[in-house]
Amino acid sequence: MIFETLAAKHVDLLLHFELENRKWFESLISPRESYFYTYSGVKMHIFDSIINMKLGTHYSGVLIRNNRIVARGNLKDISIEYNRASVGYRVAESCIGKGLATYCLGELLNIANNRYSINDVEALVLDNNQASKTVLLKHDFKEKSHKTNFIKLNEIELGCTTFRRVSSSK
Repeated sequence: MIFETLAAKHVDLLLHFELENRKWFESLISPRESYFYTYSGVKMHIFDSIINMKLGTHYSGVLIRNNRIVARGNLKDISIEYNRASVGYRVAESCIGKGLATYCLGELLNIANNRYSINDVEALVLDNNQASKTVLLKHDFKEKSHKTNFIKLNEIELGCTTFRRVSSSK
């Protein structure tokens, strides 16, 4: 198993991962536009991510096991000036409960700290995703705030909790 930076070579693997898990992801988070679920859409997404990584405002990685993407994660809104970033991750439905989200989050926190010298990281979690809350708590994130009626997903109004982790090392 290896966590590596998202690159052009991942188009086919990422498309398969996203198509295979589309219904699962859409049960937990807002759906992506339908064009995303095409070869061109995923390729465009990857190249957009690469540009943002070169600009230093974003990092995107994939967790690969047996030549398949089983999870992915990203740092967004990276601000070295303000020492902040936001983190997000998603795990294949067939791999939930196996520690992959915890592993990915650990890798992302290491990248935030070591590559960008960021030690203040936030995450947003909808009320329907207790597993993600558990993963964040394992990595010493603390609940910062909660907003009710944050989003309507699958005809259900959901709140959203903001979690924050500030580590002492840089």
